[in-house]
Amino acid sequence: MNEDAYGFDGLPIDPVRRGTSILVAGPSHAGTRELAYRMLAGDADEGVIILTTNTTAADVAAECETVGIEVSSDRMGIVDCLDADSSGVPARVLTVSSAQDLTGIGMRYSKLYSDFHSEGVDSIRTGLFSISTVLSLTELRTVSRFVHTLVGRVSKVGGLGVFLVDPAMHDERELRTISQFCDGRVDVRESHDGPELRSRGFLGGSSSWLSFEPLAAADR
Repeated sequence: MNEDAYGFDGLPIDPVRRGTSILVAGPSHAGTRELAYRMLAGDADEGVIILTTNTTAADVAAECETVGIEVSSDRMGIVDCLDADSSGVPARVLTVSSAQDLTGIGMRYSKLYSDFHSEGVDSIRTGLFSISTVLSLTELRTVSRFVHTLVGRVSKVGGLGVFLVDPAMHDERELRTISQFCDGRVDVRESHDGPELRSRGFLGGSSSWLSFEPLAAADR
């Protein structure tokens, strides 16, 4: 694997350079959420930080294990915006009281990243699941500022950002505003033959719709 790029095993998405942030847009029933998780699954020496706005840390940990992400305090951190009981979750979990507390989310993300970096974890994949929840609670300008800041951090440290959004929940202005901060966008849709994705905006991306097989189907 190229040390200057992040790859996506088992997915029809070309590796992207370090510092790239990608918007993953599609309905949850089309396998969009699973795809976003799979994009966070990297090499054993990489770290993962997930900012979860609508799912508990325990559920996030379970979903990560489903796609092959090792959930351990050495490599994985979760910022839980539901402030739920995280006892028993083997990842490092920091909580905020609400997805509206974007300052708190940013501070806890920075702490997790700083801690991992100080321990020698230099390549970190960051997931924000999801922007749609935050936008339903907070005005577009505030969310835009938050996403812009997070993308800047990912770029500065050579990480990877994967930001999930459901287009059906937003108008074109909101989607266009959020999209402009990311380096590329992966759209997801359901077809007669199963889920498909289309990469746009970043080097190596395909403008054609390509099939990808859900892990549940692949295991059968």
